Amino acid sequence: MILVIDNLQITLPLMVVSLKLVIIRWKRTALLPIVKMMAEDWMAPKVDAERDVMVKRARTARLIVICGYVLMTFSFTGVIVLPCFDLPFRRLTNLTDRDRPLPLQTYYFYDTDKSPQFELTFLIQAATIFFAAITYTSVDAFLGLAILHICGQLENFRRRLSSLASRKDFDCALRNSVIAHLRLIRFADKIEDAFALMMLGLVFYFAIVFCLYGFLLLSVITDAENDVSLSRVSYVMVGVVTLLVHTFLYCGAGEIIAEQCEAIYRALCDLDWYKLESREARSLTLLIIRASEPFRITAGKIIPLTMTTFCSLLKTSAGYISFLLAKRD
Repeated sequence: MILVIDNLQITLPLMVVSLKLVIIRWKRTALLPIVKMMAEDWMAPKVDAERDVMVKRARTARLIVICGYVLMTFSFTGVIVLPCFDLPFRRLTNLTDRDRPLPLQTYYFYDTDKSPQFELTFLIQAATIFFAAITYTSVDAFLGLAILHICGQLENFRRRLSSLASRKDFDCALRNSVIAHLRLIRFADKIEDAFALMMLGLVFYFAIVFCLYGFLLLSVITDAENDVSLSRVSYVMVGVVTLLVHTFLYCGAGEIIAEQCEAIYRALCDLDWYKLESREARSLTLLIIRASEPFRITAGKIIPLTMTTFCSLLKTSAGYISFLLAKRD
């Protein structure tokens, strides 16, 4: 069981990277309008308060990207650099590992112990893992940037709605508000269209890998028969933290969007509509009805990405970890 998990801890992330590349290539026509709308939002005239909100969201996205690349740097170091100093991140066996073990365990049709076969194979595997780590993080970084951007736009939209009833040019302000709301809905729909299938795969990936990582971490810590290297424990812990952080960001971003949509609905309900003329008050009805249905980021248009979903995934994975530990004993 441990040998299978040792293999899957590299195989599954590489499969997810391939899935991300295929989906991004397939959905590239849906990504271009997202980038265009983000650029238009930054170039559009705005007051200082709205600009401060956008800058705040952009800085948060930048911090998330930096943290993501730092975690991937630790993972890359554990896979490529530490084995060079005889600090393996996995269990070495006689099945696939020879005198000079390589980062990725598999069956080779040539002698990897000889030079320059070993050096070339090691270089190719290092480059593959490096670009896979960049791809894995970059796709998530773009998704986080897009979600935080729309959160900032929703917050600015809510601020403008709070003064809607007091505007002298109510009809013009209402028309602009409807146009802005529809534009935000289209923006969210494009994000949903581009990333829904990918997020569905990532939800299942998290459930499987977190379960396997948790079982592996508890197994190597409680293994009294063999000496477990610190590098192996550290790599598993970094993998668990990276997986938790990425999934937490997916669900947390979806929760923020839902909260911003609910804030818009509350702002519309709190308007001083009774001070308006009857025709103007009736004009707000359709906007209120549409705002009462918040748009959400989902996994495969099935599972809403919220903190409730994140907690459910943790609970389910912990249950399977207990099951695997019981079967091992």
